[in-house]
Amino acid sequence: MRRLQGFGSILLVLIFVILAAPNCALADEVKFVHITDVHLTTKPGNRGGRMLTQSVDLFKDAVKQINAIKDVDFVVFTGDMINEPDRNFLARFGAVANRLDMPWYWTTGNHDVGWKMNKEEFLAEINRINQSPQERTYYSFVINDFLFICMDGAIDAVPTTHAEFLPHELEWLDKELEKHSDKYAVIFQHFPLVPPFRSHTHYIVNADEYLELLDRHENLAAVITGHYHGSRINQRNNVLHVSSASLVQYPNSFRV
Repeated sequence: MRRLQGFGSILLVLIFVILAAPNCALADEVKFVHITDVHLTTKPGNRGGRMLTQSVDLFKDAVKQINAIKDVDFVVFTGDMINEPDRNFLARFGAVANRLDMPWYWTTGNHDVGWKMNKEEFLAEINRINQSPQERTYYSFVINDFLFICMDGAIDAVPTTHAEFLPHELEWLDKELEKHSDKYAVIFQHFPLVPPFRSHTHYIVNADEYLELLDRHENLAAVITGHYHGSRINQRNNVLHVSSASLVQYPNSFRV
């Protein structure tokens, strides 16, 4: 555990290991940091346990700590990078994220897109600030023997905390997992398929369809998510479903 500078709070660094998926050759090691639910905002006012007034400073401190960790290949943010879909907030987020000494990747959350900024506008803005521009709000990248997939379940047509993964995106995912069947696969997304706890306001509307797709692919090792601001690891059909706590809310943590 590391003490946050200037807050007297604790920033937890949680470490977990992805076990080998079946039918895959021995993979090289990949070391990454997972941060979720930064909820960056410049508007004061804490609420619901969220330290929104301190969101920028919490993020800066996390970046400083991550840069001190040796041999990190990349950082991934699984959604709710900003507290509301505002270009100014996203630009401020990018200014801090670009202090990282390693590449960073992202997925959309329900706070990132919506009434002020749709997905097309969000993609254009984040491509402007990120050194790894993407063609879509869902994409993949390969490091060593690992396939990393960033999925987009956010709904920007109406304000909602629910998620839906559209048919064309699931079809793309199915093909991507098949094409790289010789590699371990790790999926990043904001919304958990296996929630850390039950909620009537935070579910994926087509979770069963999504899970049926994943069951066809034995190379999948983990699905890593946020959204619930709770930390828990479940196992389903030899796949780890990792939910991480929020950076902006106690225990103000990220995973290595």
